[in-house]
Amino acid sequence: MSTSTILYKFKASLNFESLPLPGTSARLFDIKRAIVKAKKLDKSSGSGLEFDLAIENATTNEAYDDEDMILPRGTRIVVRRVA
Repeated sequence: MSTSTILYKFKASLNFESLPLPGTSARLFDIKRAIVKAKKLDKSSGSGLEFDLAIENATTNEAYDDEDMILPRGTRIVVRRVA
């Protein structure tokens, strides 16, 4: 199975980090979940997260808010943590 890499950074960060995911594309929901896991943001009490991640395209500034949206490998995104 091939893998895809999404490049992401938080708004306050200077550099993009790679996020390897299985397949040639990934759903926005899965990308959010992988970022939360990679950054260990899921250590809050309880089973659910107390925040969401706002995602936008780093090149076009297009907001991605449909969690079923498919992003192709190589997409560069900017992440913000929102309440």
